[in-house]
Amino acid sequence: MRRIIIVAVVVFLGLPALAQVGENCFSVLAGKQATVDGAVLCAHNEDDPWPQIVNLHKVPRKQHGKDDVVTLKNGGTLPQVPETFAYIWLQIPGEEFACSYMNEFGVTIVSNACASREKQPVLTDGGIGWWLRRLMAERARTAREAVELGGELVERFGYTGSGRTYSIADGTEAWMMAVVNGKHWIARRIPDDRVAVIANRYTIDTVDLDDAANCIGSPDIVDYAIEKGWHNPGSDDPFVFHQVYGDPESEYGIRNIGRQWRGINRLKEASIRLKKPMPFTFVPRKKLTLRDLFDELRDHFEGTELAGDPAWNNGNPHDFHVKRICSQTNMYGMVAHLRADLPAEIGSVLWVAMRRPCIQPFVPVFAGVSGFPAAFSRVTEPAALGVQFKEVPERFRRTGNLAWWSIVDRADQVDVNYAAMGPEAREAAVKIENTLMTAVPGFQLKAAEAWTKKPTQVQETLTGFTALGLQQLIQLNQ
Repeated sequence: MRRIIIVAVVVFLGLPALAQVGENCFSVLAGKQATVDGAVLCAHNEDDPWPQIVNLHKVPRKQHGKDDVVTLKNGGTLPQVPETFAYIWLQIPGEEFACSYMNEFGVTIVSNACASREKQPVLTDGGIGWWLRRLMAERARTAREAVELGGELVERFGYTGSGRTYSIADGTEAWMMAVVNGKHWIARRIPDDRVAVIANRYTIDTVDLDDAANCIGSPDIVDYAIEKGWHNPGSDDPFVFHQVYGDPESEYGIRNIGRQWRGINRLKEASIRLKKPMPFTFVPRKKLTLRDLFDELRDHFEGTELAGDPAWNNGNPHDFHVKRICSQTNMYGMVAHLRADLPAEIGSVLWVAMRRPCIQPFVPVFAGVSGFPAAFSRVTEPAALGVQFKEVPERFRRTGNLAWWSIVDRADQVDVNYAAMGPEAREAAVKIENTLMTAVPGFQLKAAEAWTKKPTQVQETLTGFTALGLQQLIQLNQ
């Protein structure tokens, strides 16, 4: 019966159900008044076509000469700044739009592909793509600074992808920044008491550039749409960004609507129907915790009309024609827990679940770490940038003591018989999480007390605590 309902939904929407492989990212932003402890939360599942590998890097602060330049992937250049900030880099080599970042100030940047209508983009010096978020991480002290810098770069070079929404957060506030192929963009601040959920479709609705505290973007964002014939100012239809700029297949495709609908309904007080318009932001039914967002990233549509045939679903809930939040193409899940009441190096924690969030523990990575165990990167950080877009034959070979491959193998083993192995695997993951979640708050307070007097020693302690959690991840997957 459930499979019949899925088919009916797809027919109703009038669009194909099959997801494009890898375009299945999912993000949640929660303002500081929408969470139990007053932290800003940024959750994200990163999905990409297989095969892939995920490297964890810590990039230190770097000094640069007055004549140094940044050379973008397609050849454009811009002056380097005297000093770039330190940041954590979740690297997926070879992919232009897949890396995620948290810098030393807690500024966290993730993204979701969002196809736009634009087919004739204006690009200068080859445009900007991969470097956009990296430059934000290197140069921004706040989420708003990152948005403003990102907008300047898009207007200067033009964005090379069809479209994308960047979720950007720090310990004080969160933003969604939608960029369009070419030189147009818009960003909205998430109100402190609200939550935003996005899959792979634009979600920003109204635009009010007069409200500069909460909305910034291209000055001609409305006029350009009118010029292109995407919006008729004389009609009764208001200007809604995602409807005007979004590609119709992305805007109405079930693979995106389904995940956004499910993500909202898990957190919202009053559920919305699948075919109803979805809000850009909403007030959650209760203040959110880390656990709420861990569970959000692990969801397979259980108990909904999109869950699918139970027998088939139990065989492998990830490989399904209507993409779930936790899907076959997940490379990692992460929840950034951003506290403004502690030094950012200590109060900004990236909880990461490698490959498959539903069966792997989310383990804490502190913004202030000095580095990661060797088992979590194939190449060193200085070499990583140089090989990001080079064809490296051994990239996906199972050489060296890399934890990634045992994590991948365990995901594959569980998928063979998820009904029997999935619950036990999740129970083991949650047990590790609970231990770490209990330990982190007290550890943070002690670290904060010593930070001003012994920062180097505290950084070593943060690095050791992070390594301990990652070691538990290794042991679980052996």
